Amino acid sequence: MPVLITAGLSPQAYRLQRILHVSDVVFADNSQLPGIPGISTLVIPTHDSASFVHEMLKACLDHKITKVYPLKLDEVMQLSRARALFSEYEVMLMIPSDEWLKHHTNINVGISENIVVLENGKQIAGTSFPNNFLLSKESGIFSWAIIEQKFEYNLYLIDDAAL
Repeated sequence: MPVLITAGLSPQAYRLQRILHVSDVVFADNSQLPGIPGISTLVIPTHDSASFVHEMLKACLDHKITKVYPLKLDEVMQLSRARALFSEYEVMLMIPSDEWLKHHTNINVGISENIVVLENGKQIAGTSFPNNFLLSKESGIFSWAIIEQKFEYNLYLIDDAAL
């Protein structure tokens, strides 16, 4: 079953595809993506569009997508409000829980060589992380580093300002 990765114009989207080791990917962005043979793409509305959530769900159902990996913070926040709706249609949003998002409101976009993908707290892809990684029930894509002997992590997102 295919997965959907947003921010399809960004190198982070293609890096995530490589980390996931999946070939059946639909890349989505707010702008038309260049035609690349063998790559499925679609245009989605911006996160602030009234139809964003419904268009995302429609795209998932039309393309038989089972997992969505949003790479823009505003998309993560919008989709978190529609978690139950996507769940009804058996589409998993690969984003942290509302509780995690609430307590990590100052999310910084940082580049890290270490990327881990968690599904319900279990690593499904990415670089191995230290045992003290305390996200036992979370899903999502996280970058992590050890800075000054301290373990730090954050959501793996693109920097909209850099695009």
